[in-house]
This record gives sequence, structure tokens and C-alpha cells, in this order.
Amino acid sequence: MNRRQVIYRILGFSAVAISGAGFWKYWSIYKKPDLLYLMNKKSLIAEIAETIIPATDTPGAKMAKVEDFIIKMVKDCTVTKSQNNFIKGLIDLEDYTKQNYNKTYISCNLNERESILTHFENAEGSNHLIRKLKQKIFGDNFFDMFKSYTVIGYCTSEQGATKGLSYDYLPSTFEACTTIGNKQKSWATK
Repeated sequence: MNRRQVIYRILGFSAVAISGAGFWKYWSIYKKPDLLYLMNKKSLIAEIAETIIPATDTPGAKMAKVEDFIIKMVKDCTVTKSQNNFIKGLIDLEDYTKQNYNKTYISCNLNERESILTHFENAEGSNHLIRKLKQKIFGDNFFDMFKSYTVIGYCTSEQGATKGLSYDYLPSTFEACTTIGNKQKSWATK
């Protein structure tokens, strides 16, 4: 064999490897998501949501049944590539917890849970432009989706809107800027 043939073969193998990796990434993003896995991880989703919005003098995310909202949103209102990212994110969270803490997320204490979620929040990096580009190509980020669905589910639930936030049963007018009193909760309806 001469040098030219070796170079052509190396380039050929490299092209096959790169195209195979690209096909694998494309397939993993657009494959049919395993939504049954999502239903089986309802208690894990509830614990993660409770870590994000814990129960204090107001009800937490578990009491507001945010896990049902999150599962419904992922199943019915999220595009396929974001559904796959969400499921892969749950799997990655479980694997990371087992590797670093030798136990499940549910059996971790509050400090460990916060540390795990901080790791996943910082995993995407801080460059806004790169995050937007990844979101456009590969779908929504797992942790951003989870936080967003948790907050929306909590604030639109009866527990969150009436006990977690101030609620005006008969809102009279829309006021863009309202004054919040000392130790008053944020308004749910104004």
C-alpha cells in the first residue's frame, strides 16, 4: 500500500464514523419517546418538583400535584425531540445520583438534592447564544423544561394560586403595577 491509499482509507473511515454519529444523534432525538417510562417515574418527578418549590408555610409542589401537570405537559404539549430530552434528562439524573451518592434521588437529603439540581442547571453552560442554538437544533433542555413546567403547574394549581400566592376572587380591573404590602404574597390574578 502506498501513502495515498492509506490516507484515502483513513478519510473514508472517518467519514463513516462521523456520519454514523450524526445518524445516531438524529435517531435519538426523533425516535418515538418512551412515555410509559415517564408515568413510572411519577414519584421521582414529584420529588424533583418539591425540591424546586418546597413546602414551607405555603403548600409545596407535591401538595399542588405538579407532577401530574408536568407529565401531562410532556406527553401532550411537547414536541418529540423535547420529550426525548426530558426522558433522557430523568435517566441522566438517576445515573448521576447513583454514581455520585450511591443512592436514589428520593433517598437523598435536601442538600444533596439541591447539589444534584445545581449540577444539571449548570451543565448546559452560560453562553446564551449557544444555548439558544442547541435548543433550536436539539430541542429544549431537560432542566429548563422541568423548572418551567414546575412553576407554571404550581402557579396555575388551586393550591398554588390560592395559598401560595395572593388571590383576588373577583378581579375588577387590570393593574400593571400594584404595590405589594409588607410580607404580602405575590398576586395570582392582578
